Amino acid sequence: MFGEKVLIGYSSCNIDEKNRVYLPRFSGAEAGDRLLIIPEDENIAIYSSSTLDSYIEKISLLNDVNEKKEYLKEFRKYCESAIQEATVDKQKRITLSTNIDFIDKNIEIRGSGDRLLVSGNFTYPSLYRKRV
Repeated sequence: MFGEKVLIGYSSCNIDEKNRVYLPRFSGAEAGDRLLIIPEDENIAIYSSSTLDSYIEKISLLNDVNEKKEYLKEFRKYCESAIQEATVDKQKRITLSTNIDFIDKNIEIRGSGDRLLVSGNFTYPSLYRKRV
């Protein structure tokens, strides 16, 4: 299952004509996994939807107001900038948003802890926030 283990690895991939990408083996992605696709700095980040669930659970357990504010601030960054939710298909692919304009269909996918980072030559609408 995607995100069950720390995501470490690197893969060069291609986006097909329908904006689909095969997820690398190191991602642990399985058919039916729900993923969040979020612009993050100059990359696209792919998180497991369980990451979102864990933020919600952690926030609900916090008693310290300042600590709760910090988690809410981080949580808000992800919620406000979310492009889409995608489900992994049987071929272990996801479709990236049609709002993303891939100038070059060659991308790189890196495992980075709890997420995959997609980098390449693409743009997304300015209404989507970049992390600050």
